[in-house]
Amino acid sequence: MVAHGKVRRGTIVLTEPLSLPDGIDVVVHIEVEKQPVQPPDAFLKLPFFGMYKDREDLEDSVAWVRKEREGRSWPAHP
Repeated sequence: MVAHGKVRRGTIVLTEPLSLPDGIDVVVHIEVEKQPVQPPDAFLKLPFFGMYKDREDLEDSVAWVRKEREGRSWPAHP
């Protein structure tokens, strides 16, 4: 059986009631669900997001990177 819930003030509060009889002994294994580091829209609200949007020389970022790499020598990979 898998049940989901949240911890509130040190107590696990389940999202749905369990279908187990009262008084039954159980063993509980706690696994923390993966939480997103930040909500997706939080990134868009950062002050530096979009700071290059008006740069005409960066309209085509792939072309800009290729131009920057032109003539440079890169170390060989083993």
